[in-house]
Amino acid sequence: MIQCLPVRRGILAAILAFSVASPALAGGKTLACYQQVHQPAVYRTVHQQVVVRPGGVVHETIPARYGQVSETVLVEPERLVARHIPAVVKTVNQTVMVRPKSVGWEWRHVHGVKTLCKVVHPAQYATQTRTVVVHPARTVHERVPARYAHRSRTVLIEPARTIAREVPPIVKTVARTVEVRPASSGWVQVSGKTRCH
Repeated sequence: MIQCLPVRRGILAAILAFSVASPALAGGKTLACYQQVHQPAVYRTVHQQVVVRPGGVVHETIPARYGQVSETVLVEPERLVARHIPAVVKTVNQTVMVRPKSVGWEWRHVHGVKTLCKVVHPAQYATQTRTVVVHPARTVHERVPARYAHRSRTVLIEPARTIAREVPPIVKTVARTVEVRPASSGWVQVSGKTRCH
C-alpha cells in the first residue's frame, strides 16, 4: 500500500513556489513526490427541540348565566266595596174613611111641617193611592277577592368569573445539518520513485 504522510502547508508551498520559479531544475533526480489532496467538509444531521410557543397562564372570562323564572304577583289586594241598594216601593190603592159615622140634627119637612129631626150620618169613605216601601234602602259591603297574575323575569343563575388556565409550551423537534469537520486541503507524500515519473 501507498503510505501518505501529511506535511506542513507552508513548507510545501515554498517548495512548489521554488519548483515553479526554477524550470531549469526540472528533469533532475527525484527525491520525493507529493500530491495535493482535498478533503470535503463532513456534515451530519442533528435533532434538537425548539419551543414554538412558550407556555404560560391564560386568563379566561366566563360570562354570566341567566335564566327565566315564573312567579305569581299580586295585582290587586282583597278589598271591601260598599254598594248602595235603593229602596223597593210600590203603589197601592186603599179605601180610607173620609168622615166617620155621626149623629146630628137637621130640619126636615114632615107632612108639610118643618120638623127638627135627629139623624145619623153614615161614615164616608174614599179610595186613596199611596206609595209604600217594600224594602228600605240599604248599604251592603261586598268582598272583592285579590287578583293575581303570572309573569316571567330574568334572574342571574351564575355570575361572570375569570379563571386562570395553565397553557403548556409547544415544543417540536427539528432536524438541521451541522458541519462536523470543515473542508481542508493538504499535501501527501507519494512513496515510490515510480509514482513520480
